[in-house]
Amino acid sequence: MRRFFWIRLILFLWQSRWGFALIGLWFALGTVVFHLWEHLPLGESFLNAIYFRSRPDSFWVLYSFWGQCVLFGIIISIFLLEAFERYNPQEGCRMLAKEMQNHVIIVGYTHLGMRIVEHLRRWKQPYVLIDKDAAAVDDLIRDGEPIIVDDARQESSLSDAGIEHAKLLIVTSNNIETALLVTKRARDRNKKTHIIVRCYLDEFTEILESLGANEVISSSKSAFSGISSRLDSRGPVC
Repeated sequence: MRRFFWIRLILFLWQSRWGFALIGLWFALGTVVFHLWEHLPLGESFLNAIYFRSRPDSFWVLYSFWGQCVLFGIIISIFLLEAFERYNPQEGCRMLAKEMQNHVIIVGYTHLGMRIVEHLRRWKQPYVLIDKDAAAVDDLIRDGEPIIVDDARQESSLSDAGIEHAKLLIVTSNNIETALLVTKRARDRNKKTHIIVRCYLDEFTEILESLGANEVISSSKSAFSGISSRLDSRGPVC
């Protein structure tokens, strides 16, 4: 979670921007009123507005009372916002995913997808994972990782994963429809990103390449790569 501390801080400040703006407006209004109504210097007016000074007159008491109500209400609202994010961690993880830049997008938390995510986390590389099975990625969500719990075939999934800013897309899903649709949409929205697709059906290799995949890793190709090192011109080595 430390890796994304600054992104989370920026997101929190952005979400709370209207609350902080209202606090600033209240202090600015107080400064102007103290300056014009009480005829205080601007510096002294500002200190009174932010409660660093106090006055015995009724106006300051009234300002102090309403100021406490306004500030207390805003602060409570901000804390409620933070509490809501913690109560709805999936939304927080999705918001975090939207802020990623120059990252890797993994579609499908399969055995291959799991290994890729573990590798990227180990080396502290930015990534976004898309998977519709909330139970499968529950541990990652609890850790506050950039996870999108949704069907990758939904257009909003790739958009929220920041496909326009991704350097690499890896499709590890076992669903060929997902692989085809995600490959096409990703290439349409990002002409430069490198796309790698894991495909279990060799007959779809050319189709995926025509849709924009840079590399298609098929079952037979992977199996042959593992076996080829044990072969020589004389036949199998036992």
